[in-house]
Amino acid sequence: MTRAEQFEAVLAGGRRSGSRCFLARAIPNECGDPRLGLIVGRKAAPRAVDRNRVKRLTRIVFQRMGAELGALDVVVQLRGSPRSRENADLFKELEALLRGLLAPDHK
Repeated sequence: MTRAEQFEAVLAGGRRSGSRCFLARAIPNECGDPRLGLIVGRKAAPRAVDRNRVKRLTRIVFQRMGAELGALDVVVQLRGSPRSRENADLFKELEALLRGLLAPDHK
């Protein structure tokens, strides 16, 4: 996702899932493919290398889970610094976060 209206639509409603470092929201879309939006701010991760690492890991997990996600617009927001966390831990956290959006009891 690239346009502000798309981000606002997802953030305004839809399912929500949170974890230690991330917050994710999702709504169904009409295009049939999953789309990803990222919010990785300087306040949560002051170093550019940390922000880029989070974006890269999130994209990898999103691509791996693309078939499971179906037609969803997903926005993943960084809440806390990932600096002291290993990549494997962040992968697990992101997978659990995205699976939480698929659970039928989440809103």
